[in-house]
Amino acid sequence: MIRMKQVTKRYGNQTALDGIDLTLGESGIHGLVGPDGAGKTTLMKLAAGLLKPTRGKVVREQGTSLGYVPQSFGMYEEMSVAENLHFYGRLNGLPRRERQERMEELLRWTDLAPFADRAAGSLSGGMKQKLAIAAAVLHRPHLLLLDEPTNGVDPLSRREVWELICSVMRQGTRVFVSTQYLEEARHCDRVILLFRGRLLADREPGAYREDFPYPVWVVRDASSVRMKWLPRLREEPAVAQAYSRGTDLVVWSRDADKVRQLLEGLSREEQAGKVEAEAPGWEDVFSRYMMENGKEETAW
Repeated sequence: MIRMKQVTKRYGNQTALDGIDLTLGESGIHGLVGPDGAGKTTLMKLAAGLLKPTRGKVVREQGTSLGYVPQSFGMYEEMSVAENLHFYGRLNGLPRRERQERMEELLRWTDLAPFADRAAGSLSGGMKQKLAIAAAVLHRPHLLLLDEPTNGVDPLSRREVWELICSVMRQGTRVFVSTQYLEEARHCDRVILLFRGRLLADREPGAYREDFPYPVWVVRDASSVRMKWLPRLREEPAVAQAYSRGTDLVVWSRDADKVRQLLEGLSREEQAGKVEAEAPGWEDVFSRYMMENGKEETAW
């Protein structure tokens, strides 16, 4: 396990992380969610031992081995897939026979066996991430750190990367993974919300939604009227929050019946779409925590 105790990290006058208390390695998959600039990469590098905190302590429990996949591709691009895996196996002290067996196992596991002789730099984005994960788990670490592994890859590759992450967890390795994609939190056993260097919450995914205090209404196909409606809705005492999401309008209600009637009336007048109740999404959850911590609303 890794424990962070009142960890602060500054770069000059800029505070990247502020007073972080955190234990990693207790959950199967521990997610770190936050927008760009929240401090996710700094926190990952501190956990990996690549940075030292300005204040506080980062303590790795004796005997805890790590695997680390940085945000940028860290493999040797001119070397083949197989050569990279052999190299990282040697770095981690695996004997030749074990290294070969483990490499063959991981090539099958990642579906990279047909590309074993291909230069790593010529792989697609999703295949590069698979290779990076394979290299990071060659030595069967206790804890795998993944810094935004699905950033910049296509939707199909994102799904495949998460299948690998879940497979790693099932094989006994704990995972700490950061993402800016809110919907990916559903894969995690616990989820940290990080914003502007501060840890807003660290809970099980279901707990965030279960105690969300506002019924949520959605007006479908409201793109032609949402900008006209938003100022009015935000002034309504029965409305806790209102925002646009694609072509829809999302409203949190302090009084569910009153807000539903208001939205249905507006929808009839303006010929907008259907008004529907909806379970709170991760955007709602994160926005709620920002509001409660005195943060201004920000685009995700």
